[in-house]
Amino acid sequence: MYPITERDTDVLLSVYRYRYLTTSQVMRLHFPSARTAQRRLSTLATHKLLRHFTVPNLNERTYMLTTRGANLVAELLNVSPDDLLWSAGTKPPKDYYFMKHFCAISDFRITLTKATERSPVTLLGFIPEHYGAKHLSGRVTKYIKDVAFSITDPKEKISHTPDAVFALGKESKQALYFLEIDRGTETISNPEKGIRKMIRFYEGYAREGKYKGYAEDFHCAPFSRFRLLIVTTSPRRVENIRSMLGTSAPPLYRFFWLTTFDQVTEETAFDHVWCSLDANDDRRYKIA
Repeated sequence: MYPITERDTDVLLSVYRYRYLTTSQVMRLHFPSARTAQRRLSTLATHKLLRHFTVPNLNERTYMLTTRGANLVAELLNVSPDDLLWSAGTKPPKDYYFMKHFCAISDFRITLTKATERSPVTLLGFIPEHYGAKHLSGRVTKYIKDVAFSITDPKEKISHTPDAVFALGKESKQALYFLEIDRGTETISNPEKGIRKMIRFYEGYAREGKYKGYAEDFHCAPFSRFRLLIVTTSPRRVENIRSMLGTSAPPLYRFFWLTTFDQVTEETAFDHVWCSLDANDDRRYKIA
């Protein structure tokens, strides 16, 4: 068996937790340079612990576990391979739009992870959209997919899966966040789909208090509220969303925040780079 280093195990665990990671993402997490990352990833692929694939119009390799890699991860985590909810039959995705969206979620997660290394803020946990829950029947569903009832029509159910849920801690305080990545392709004002439907879901979700159950996932005290974070493409897109949805905003919209991709970096992640959905609110907010 190929001699596994401590950093190799860290890489394999990251690929498992993120599901897919590009070369540059692995570098950000574990290596000082692209060349070092590429060399080590190639070695892990040669020994059939990882496999790489490419997606049209994405100019770098993406990595996922192999069966051998998944078995080693299970051993490292002291669980059975079945407990990983990993399938050897999973085919590498080939859809550009799916992968761009997927990578944007992972980039945000990596940025948070790296930002906490230089801050007193702690990332208590991060649950991505793809994380699965296995039922007694053996069926696997998305763990964070949920249903809320419309605040205007109590009979209308709105189903939605956030892009991620995470919690941050600082000193004795904890805060809960739902992440939504908007790449500028979703309609804004249609209540049946896109951004407006997503907002309607969170309105009902907040009223019902179902988010409080995440305290158990993140091993902390119950949350009194949550914040919705929408990361999008440009300041103009931010203002379009605010002007279409937030001109007669309820108080809850002060906890629905927006910013652009370029504003969330390892250096600025915990700065005042967020504005609320309330179009009449001129303040800037920070997430920790």
